[in-house]
Amino acid sequence: MSDSHPKFKPVRKSFITRVFMDQPPLIAQEPSPANNAPSTSLAARLLNVFAAPTEVFEEIKTSRSTTANWLVPALITAVVMAVSMVIVASQPAIQQKVREQQDQAIEKQVQAGRLTRQQADQQQVLMEKLGSGKVLQAGAGVVGVFFGIGRVFWWATVLWLLGRWLLRTRFGYGKAMEAAGIAGMIGVLGMIVTMLLQVNFSNPSASPSLALAVGDFDAKKPGHLLLAALDVFQVWQAGVLGCALARLAGVPFLRGAFVMFGFWIVWQSLAIGVGAMAGRMFG
Repeated sequence: MSDSHPKFKPVRKSFITRVFMDQPPLIAQEPSPANNAPSTSLAARLLNVFAAPTEVFEEIKTSRSTTANWLVPALITAVVMAVSMVIVASQPAIQQKVREQQDQAIEKQVQAGRLTRQQADQQQVLMEKLGSGKVLQAGAGVVGVFFGIGRVFWWATVLWLLGRWLLRTRFGYGKAMEAAGIAGMIGVLGMIVTMLLQVNFSNPSASPSLALAVGDFDAKKPGHLLLAALDVFQVWQAGVLGCALARLAGVPFLRGAFVMFGFWIVWQSLAIGVGAMAGRMFG
């Protein structure tokens, strides 16, 4: 019987409609054996993310998953953050400025009736102990480890959820971990630059952002927090994460960047609001 028989036409039309017009969310395909061997080393990926992120994330998408792609950047982040915190906190001028800010905050709480003079003195003694060398170094190491690893999990979760909910594309959480870890190298460079600015200006609030234009930064003012949020490296990293989202989801870069920057703006707005409230409550 010929395929041109009239009774087969509705069936073919229905099949085409079902396959091409009513597709379920896309599911990322597992890499084929031919793509299992990565074409570049991990060190090359960590460097190339600064200049050619699209190629890096495309390679992550098509190559075999490896824990090193997120664990090594997480450990680098932990070490850089810990060392930066110790260097900044060991500067005498910064120590003096931090002490003055703490004393002013405690004095305001005493004047407001939230603390007695005895409680205020106890808090000052405790802060001096916490600011000592060994305690500070230990605290910096612990915070660095948790921040370095926790940040990878956070951004991996963001990538995975944005891809699933907004782009309606499914890719493995492990791939999101790898992309978040590699993209985090932008943040590592930002930590180093921030540390150099804080040491140079003897100001623990200094950062590569528009807040540098503010003479006396006040964490209680939303405007100042907004300027601080416009950090060059944070914006850069958001763009690189948008590139990662686009590659993993298989969508155009502009679409991935739009989704990621939309999330980033909402997240920064919430952080500014919470920061301003905390500054008014405890400042």
